[in-house]
Amino acid sequence: MEDREISVDEPRRIEQYDMKPQVNDVKPQVNGDHRIPSSSPQQPPKKRIRYTEPPIWAQSVRKMGNFASKVNGKQAAAVHQPQVGSLPLVKAETNGNRQVSPAATRQAPPDVPDDHPSLLLGPWEYSITGNKVNQQMTKLVADFIYLNVVSRGDLGELASRGVDIEIEAKLGQLVDKETNERYRLPVQSECILMESNRVGFRSSMTESQHRSLNDFLNAKVAETHPANPGQIKRRVKIDYLHRREIDKFYELPPAMNAILPAAVRHVLNPRHTVKVRVTHDQKTNQVLAKIIKARIVDLDIYNPQSPLDCRISINFEMKFDGEIEDILAMGIGERIPDRSKDRLSYTQSHYQIDLTQVTQVTSINGINRVDKEHELEIEVSTEAIMDQGRKAASGEPNEYMALVEGLIDNVRVLARNVPPP
Repeated sequence: MEDREISVDEPRRIEQYDMKPQVNDVKPQVNGDHRIPSSSPQQPPKKRIRYTEPPIWAQSVRKMGNFASKVNGKQAAAVHQPQVGSLPLVKAETNGNRQVSPAATRQAPPDVPDDHPSLLLGPWEYSITGNKVNQQMTKLVADFIYLNVVSRGDLGELASRGVDIEIEAKLGQLVDKETNERYRLPVQSECILMESNRVGFRSSMTESQHRSLNDFLNAKVAETHPANPGQIKRRVKIDYLHRREIDKFYELPPAMNAILPAAVRHVLNPRHTVKVRVTHDQKTNQVLAKIIKARIVDLDIYNPQSPLDCRISINFEMKFDGEIEDILAMGIGERIPDRSKDRLSYTQSHYQIDLTQVTQVTSINGINRVDKEHELEIEVSTEAIMDQGRKAASGEPNEYMALVEGLIDNVRVLARNVPPP
């Protein structure tokens, strides 16, 4: 994992995939190479029209100068083109699939944003209501998070007992429990699954996929760095942190379950024991955290266009203030094997992406076996979710939907950059 380190001054070289040569196009034939006779006299070939300049629809806004377009037979008002030298030359910016000239957008009406599609489409609105409609997936995820985080009635109790709520999205594969293979649906686009006991989740990927995402994220760190001379548009910086840690797990004796708040005990699986996770720094062995983690609820997103699906989870995280020696003194079974974590964290605004390689050594009949897992998690700031969600509930100006959409879009971006296994 040493080669995963990056430097802004000397960014890690990213290998390009070998591109297969394109096969030469072959003109189709009709019944071999036979010609179909025609009873009508052969018409002379039409002369190809040669344009001295591109047709009106192929010209960019900046190069068109004063132009007028006809819509339904009516002459539209011409767009005023400022004289040469009246405005500084500014490079065109890309917005989605459209190339929009900042000089041209200055001439738009004051109530039309610079990136509004009507700049190129003419009179145009997002929908018949005039408003942009939220995507159904965004709304469902936003409702899921609001119900299980923002609108909880026990937030005061949780805060008083030091319990944090974690919102994370994991990349992996939805698994059919009956076949232990990836779950399949006859759909072509991503969709949210209803809760089902048939579907499980495997939160891992191959080493090559992990390496590819590492390269992709390292490139984004360099791209957004303020010192990057290639930055055309100011980006929000991505901060980078490399950590090497060891997690040790201990089963909490039933006699100590009373230390857990009622809200935490309520969501614990009675078939599983409560585990205390103690995280140590790999070099110094210093204890970094002692946590009890409990999963509240999951939301599964199936993505047939990517090798990886997504599971959004809401978890409780509670600090354990007790002594590990007290747990060991009660002698509850064998301790779970340690997990060595080589973690790369990429933080931008309210989102953190953790790319982790986990190594675990297990002993079977005296023989040690080393298992490696490669994981990716995306967390959104619970504090920001709570703040914007409460403002949305009270009717105040807010960006709650944008915050949730940012989480989903980050999942989409990463999933679409994962190569096949």
